[in-house]
Amino acid sequence: MISCHLSILKLIGSNYDSKQHLSKPLFHLLGNSEIDSEDGLLQRALSSQLLGFAQNYYFDRLTFAFFSRNYSEAVHYAEKYTECHQSARIADLFQTFYQGVSGFHLARLDVDKAREWVAMGKNALSQYQTRVKYSDWNWENKLLLLEAESHACEGELEMAKSKFRASIDSAKRHRFVHEEGLASELLGAFLEENGNVDEAKEHYAYARLCYQKWGAFALADRLSQKEHSMPEKQI
Repeated sequence: MISCHLSILKLIGSNYDSKQHLSKPLFHLLGNSEIDSEDGLLQRALSSQLLGFAQNYYFDRLTFAFFSRNYSEAVHYAEKYTECHQSARIADLFQTFYQGVSGFHLARLDVDKAREWVAMGKNALSQYQTRVKYSDWNWENKLLLLEAESHACEGELEMAKSKFRASIDSAKRHRFVHEEGLASELLGAFLEENGNVDEAKEHYAYARLCYQKWGAFALADRLSQKEHSMPEKQI
């Protein structure tokens, strides 16, 4: 619970490490003065074999790393999450999704390990092709986003763009505003990657609005800084 609370503080942009010491009252709830940080919390969980708690910690770190577009870090925490796995839980579905999207992105950044990263993405894609049969409401937009990233890795640019747009539309229909923002941001990254800076900025701006609606002001601020660092639209 504390790990999750701190992740939420990060997403909304609360500086819990500042002089306000927002995190300390949370750790004091544990009744153990020796634990005063997230790392201390994790080490106590691991030494006590509280693997379920450790898994929650890793999932919270994975989620924040993923939405911050720190894909190497996201994969690291996804693997740590798997190491602590004891029984099936709903978070497994999101861990697979985050790991798959991260894999496709890393494949385009790390050519030497591209085959390994693509395999990670394809594994997630395969699982979501099955899951969507049971609930298209929950999983359709995520499958479409994985398909978009897969096409991007294959150099199938028009197919990728179409799938990104379909993922945005699906997330909007199903009222997943944070994943509507995610798909729009990743479409923006795809467009920027392929030289379409003006259209990329439009999608970053739309993603920023979605994140603001979700309450993730830290993500919105990151995109605002991104937009301001990009070249002005050419007339």
